[in-house]
Amino acid sequence: MIDPLKTPKRTNRPHFPAWRLVAATAIGAMAIHGFAATTGQLPAWVCQHPDAVFVDGFAGTPAIVHQPSNGSGGNYPGNLTITFFASGLGFLTYYAHVPSNYSPSHPMPLMFALHGAGGPNTGDFAAQTVRNDWSATADSGGFIVVAPIGSDGPNGSWSVPPKAGTTDYDVFVAILANVQSRYNIDLSRRIGWGYSAGGHVMHDLILGAYSANVNINTFAAYSVNAGVLAGLACQGLSGAQCTALVAGANRKIPLDIHIGTGDSQLYPYAVDDQSRFLVNGWTSNSTLYFTTFNGGHIYTQQNLAEIWTNLCPFQLLP
Repeated sequence: MIDPLKTPKRTNRPHFPAWRLVAATAIGAMAIHGFAATTGQLPAWVCQHPDAVFVDGFAGTPAIVHQPSNGSGGNYPGNLTITFFASGLGFLTYYAHVPSNYSPSHPMPLMFALHGAGGPNTGDFAAQTVRNDWSATADSGGFIVVAPIGSDGPNGSWSVPPKAGTTDYDVFVAILANVQSRYNIDLSRRIGWGYSAGGHVMHDLILGAYSANVNINTFAAYSVNAGVLAGLACQGLSGAQCTALVAGANRKIPLDIHIGTGDSQLYPYAVDDQSRFLVNGWTSNSTLYFTTFNGGHIYTQQNLAEIWTNLCPFQLLP
């Protein structure tokens, strides 16, 4: 059984086919399943050149496709604490890191980073920690980091659907809209990442049908460190139902899975997840990266650098 401290909990969840289909219908087929998004792969130089956003289009380099948000007005560079008002949600705070080579005239990729569950009232500290841990890779890779704060205070974790009222999934929508209005984000190069409970949530966001604004067609690619399908997306489902959930994805979104071989509780689930994605059309070391390392329920700076290397080349194209 997965540690409940690290796992957001579904409550009052109806039988699998009904609640998934109802959610998808409410959001609209065009928003989730009918939107013909495709995965593009950028030329190698985009990820190898430290100032790729400035080189693009100059000195004979081929122009690449951008989808700029054209946001302006946000402070930069460095570590930032951002508080704003969102209608229906009140004042929200998130943590961000903007690298030194950011310029409002050049759209920059975004890393949307979700922390794990560390126990009572640890969400704020955990969000700052993942923001800080991603900062060095963001500076070298040239992308902005955004780290929301989980609202499940007793567990330092995340509030998830189908909980009555607003959940952190609604907060994610508001935070993405806010950061994209403050900074010029390349909307084709948003990448999701989550650790532990945050990884469980990231699988759920990608494979579930919760929002027209945060879903599989929001992110070019995503990664989980010590995150598994059974932690949330497939919580309470049979193996066949979980396989059906993966098979129903409308694109083989590039995915990076990092798991410590000493993470005895989650390692077997991660191995099963690897098989489930491969059986359903993902390709090893192309659209699915599965990396094991010596260690337990942790992530390392090397993990983060490897994740960026693996997922940097991907972009979401209409």
